[in-house]
Amino acid sequence: MILIAGASGFVGSALLSEFAVAGGTPVRALVRREFDAVRLRNRGVETVTGNLVAGTGLDEAMRGVETLVYLAHTPDQPGDPVANDLDAAQNATLAARAAGVERVIYLGPIAASEEATSRYLVARWAVELAVRQCGMPSVVLRAPIIVGRGGTLFELMRRVVDRSPIVPLFRWRRVPVEPVALRDVVEALCMAVGHEHHDDRSFDICGAERITFGELVRGYARAAGKRRLRLPLPGHGERVTEQLAWTLARLPRRKMRLLIETLREPQICRDPSRRFPLPQRPLTYGQALDVLLAEDDQRSS
Repeated sequence: MILIAGASGFVGSALLSEFAVAGGTPVRALVRREFDAVRLRNRGVETVTGNLVAGTGLDEAMRGVETLVYLAHTPDQPGDPVANDLDAAQNATLAARAAGVERVIYLGPIAASEEATSRYLVARWAVELAVRQCGMPSVVLRAPIIVGRGGTLFELMRRVVDRSPIVPLFRWRRVPVEPVALRDVVEALCMAVGHEHHDDRSFDICGAERITFGELVRGYARAAGKRRLRLPLPGHGERVTEQLAWTLARLPRRKMRLLIETLREPQICRDPSRRFPLPQRPLTYGQALDVLLAEDDQRSS
């Protein structure tokens, strides 16, 4: 049995779909909201409702589980983001050990480190350390911005480009990034679940090219056929970007406030030996956009 914690997120949803297609090992989802639980049960997914920060529902969720896939994060919950994330990870790993779970697979941001200035990245670094020190074999996967429908930062960029004739680009426009396709992230997760020789190692899952956040915005506008005026501006513009996220993109303020801070940090693989050994070359940003836009066309047809 595989348990996906954070199964209602966009990576978790894609991973659930992949397991459903592949069949084989049974999968259980752990979600925080009953609304998400009902939606997943209607799709035939075994689902448990629980709160990782509070530690509720975890005994039921972990029962009979061999592998925990930890995709949960807590930027939308009240309180200190670092304390919330760390409490959630520790509650999950303690419950997993008590239930006899054999392995933990964790997906976090590539920019998380002890030197990070963003509260969100510090929180994710604390989770990564908690997973490594949990006493069970673990695989740590780290990804930059993920190109896929539902990824919060990518959706911010996408919706601003789609809905505004003027796109402000602050200092983060020069920050390097290696955007990765959702398809490649899901494949890496499936491989980590299925191959124990990855245990007790850390990998970076990155796309095939290094660009900047400014080029990320321009690339999407070009692929989507949107002619936009790009306005370079000084500073990091976090308050302005947060306001755009709320008024234009309709994304939650608290979560966006934390995630926008991460745009200051390079999202790249600094050590080629850490790259996850996908069986094929990862998609370029342009190829990832082609896949995304083709899926959008299928949904609208």
